[in-house]
Amino acid sequence: MKNVDIKTLTLCFALNCAVSNVCFADTISVEASSVNAPAKVQSLPTSVSKPNTVSCPAQFQQVKIASDARQCQSFDESMTAVMVYHSPAEPGALVNLYQTAHPALKAHSPVNGRTLLSSSDKAIRVIVSPDKTGSQVDILVTSKSK
Repeated sequence: MKNVDIKTLTLCFALNCAVSNVCFADTISVEASSVNAPAKVQSLPTSVSKPNTVSCPAQFQQVKIASDARQCQSFDESMTAVMVYHSPAEPGALVNLYQTAHPALKAHSPVNGRTLLSSSDKAIRVIVSPDKTGSQVDILVTSKSK
């Protein structure tokens, strides 16, 4: 093939595919009533655990919650229970709060600003992370039978 023009080849290929219905999908008809209809939201599978946003309790699985806690979400599973919340307090103040309320929790060196406090058996873990407007606290309580 001498001096084959790529554009011509591409056009011929596209036309051939269109005629033979090989390359292109069928068009989808859209009714006028469905154009402005709200989109359907797909529900998550029931096997995925959704968080429960709850009013912040004073304690979660016997672990103290800061009195200024906001936006508490709990994930309570059979083997591990999780509580996540936001506090306007600085991370250092919350680390002190947990060390005072639970002296058995050992503070580990901060990594990327996040401080881990954990019990000796690792059944309780509290992670205090800096946030733009305070701190985020994640509490993980693992069942001792695990």
